[in-house]
Amino acid sequence: MKLAVCAIFRNEARYLREWLEFHRLVGIERFYLYNNRSSDDYMPVLRPYLASGVVVLNEWPFQPPCQVEAYQHYIDAHLDVSGWTAFIDIDEFLWSPRYPAVTEALDTFPQEWRAIGVNWVCFGSGGEQQWEDIPVIERFTWRASAGISSNHYVKPVVRMGQYFTIHDPHFADVPTFTPSGRQNPGPHSVPHEHTILRINHYGTKSRQEWVERQRLGKPCAASAPSPRQCYDEVQGCEVEDCAIQRYLSALQAKLATP
Repeated sequence: MKLAVCAIFRNEARYLREWLEFHRLVGIERFYLYNNRSSDDYMPVLRPYLASGVVVLNEWPFQPPCQVEAYQHYIDAHLDVSGWTAFIDIDEFLWSPRYPAVTEALDTFPQEWRAIGVNWVCFGSGGEQQWEDIPVIERFTWRASAGISSNHYVKPVVRMGQYFTIHDPHFADVPTFTPSGRQNPGPHSVPHEHTILRINHYGTKSRQEWVERQRLGKPCAASAPSPRQCYDEVQGCEVEDCAIQRYLSALQAKLATP
């Protein structure tokens, strides 16, 4: 297995299928998911993926903060697994602007690179007020300029086969590099890089979806910025960025198949 994902989720049923099918298109073979007290109807979405072995589901009924602990549970249980694992969320879409598949980009990195810190590209609501049953990557195309501070955050994609710990959702304690080869020992990359690998981060979606998400709380420890600051910073509409939509036709075909 070249590439897997470890993710925690709560009440993400309406987004799960798109997120799974998108990441299968870019080369991810298996998803290790941690259900954190979901009360929506997520199981009908996951059932076919569980039956095929594409998804491995763990119940994680703990109160926040519990995201890092879920990641560490996965790490401890997979010490003998080779290949890469991306530690991302359901509102994050990992892909490569340069290669058709993320795995092709990973194949170009030296063996001594134990982890890659992949930068966010953060998208706002684009003025949308309510949820619509349309793929996320189709609905949200407007973002602030690349220089906003949120885009300096990275998420770790780690080469397995070693013991390591996760300090927070953005940082693993292994030698980490940016895709261009700079050492990156922390949760941020300055300057940010988006040309070889990137993560489209749809952290707010529409206003309605943002409000609903805030009521659930966060599975990780509270970050320094307030929720209002996090929302406001990414609402700029300086750039219409549709680059990820090169996968949209294939994704729509997958989603149209029962």
